[in-house]
Amino acid sequence: MLVYPTSTDSGINNMATDWWLFENAESPLFRHYKWKINETSFGYGQDWEWVEKVTSLSVNQLIRRPTGGGIVKHGKDWTYCLVIPKNHKSFTISPLDFYKYVHQSIGKALKKQEIITNLQPCPAVKGRVIPGDCFEEPVGWDLMDFHTNVKIAGAAMKRSRRGLLLQGTIFVNNEWGLDHEEFYSNLVVFFGEMLGDKELREASLDTSIEERKIVSKQFSQLCWKKERKWV
Repeated sequence: MLVYPTSTDSGINNMATDWWLFENAESPLFRHYKWKINETSFGYGQDWEWVEKVTSLSVNQLIRRPTGGGIVKHGKDWTYCLVIPKNHKSFTISPLDFYKYVHQSIGKALKKQEIITNLQPCPAVKGRVIPGDCFEEPVGWDLMDFHTNVKIAGAAMKRSRRGLLLQGTIFVNNEWGLDHEEFYSNLVVFFGEMLGDKELREASLDTSIEERKIVSKQFSQLCWKKERKWV
């Protein structure tokens, strides 16, 4: 599994980098990233006018993700992406199981520091609903704090013939006293084990700067934010 260095960037550039990696991946990869300022993202399938009303933010200030899910407030969260190309064996895992295994891996990494979690039960019959606020509306296999039953980790996916892009976020409780470096190290190991790709290889984004700038422009356009269309 390729592991990209942690970076800090704008929401638009973070989305562009994830999408560029998704379009060009030849092997499974992981990237953890931070946000220059607090920003709010919303899911690919959500109505931008509704999101404006709920967040009291202009669509110009909002970030539409290329993945599904609901509204997420970024800046203090622990954000990451996983990409699986279609030719990798783990691409055959069903989306629901993949979502479950991702959160089980995060739970294992937290347990290493005696932080106990559990998975939100998955309903036997899933209704068709439009996502709202991601962390106020837990869904099946989200990761929950065992003691408070508060949602602490969720994710959104894009699956196509190209492969799978998962964008996930974790809200770390300051009272945990989490050692972030230890958590990161354990998490990439558990993700590698989950994917059956235990060889962790460092990667670089240096050669893709100009290409990602082009993608960033697309994510910044109102036609993307409103209508999900590229220029």
